[in-house]
Amino acid sequence: MDEYTTFLEKAKKLHGGVCAGVVMGIRMSMAAMRELGMDPAKQNKDLIVYVEVDRCMTDGVQAVTGCTLGHRNLKYNDHGKFVATFINMSSGKAIRASAKDDTCKSSHGFWKWAENLFKGNGKCEPSPTPEDMEEGVEIVSGLPEEELLVLEEIQFEVPENDIPGFPKHIATCEICNEHVMDGKELLLGGKIICRSCACKENLLKELFEL
Repeated sequence: MDEYTTFLEKAKKLHGGVCAGVVMGIRMSMAAMRELGMDPAKQNKDLIVYVEVDRCMTDGVQAVTGCTLGHRNLKYNDHGKFVATFINMSSGKAIRASAKDDTCKSSHGFWKWAENLFKGNGKCEPSPTPEDMEEGVEIVSGLPEEELLVLEEIQFEVPENDIPGFPKHIATCEICNEHVMDGKELLLGGKIICRSCACKENLLKELFEL
């Protein structure tokens, strides 16, 4: 069994199935780790990954990298994009991997497939058929890497509070009295407030209006 098939099986067990997004995450991770000089078949304690979507792609990334939210080496930025940034903490090298935009090409790439499912109106109705999903897997599996992915070496500094390990900072919200770790609290009106209380109290809106 080759390396790709091994990770495909691992991702299938983790995700509960295989789809185009899962395959995208697998290929994205394998390519980025290669550029970082890391072997995905081994444990990579120096790897941190920032994903930008809470969809199937992220399970593919997790299956290859072994990174998880609980280990604090998988980070989630809610941008709704098929993008992940892989950082080798030992070397400082960072690779940003994204799904290549092929919608303007005549070839049937990933985004062309996705665009067809959404009928050009932003609505995927009716739901994709099993045949549609299988077609997506075949496209993402079969495309050459240079047609599927954009790999960019970027400058990326991991914030101190994002580094795995015991929390370096713990605060207490002055509204709910719950503890907030890793610098996630806000200082509003001279008070330490957690983000959930800030939203409930509409304090964030007031802050941005200042």
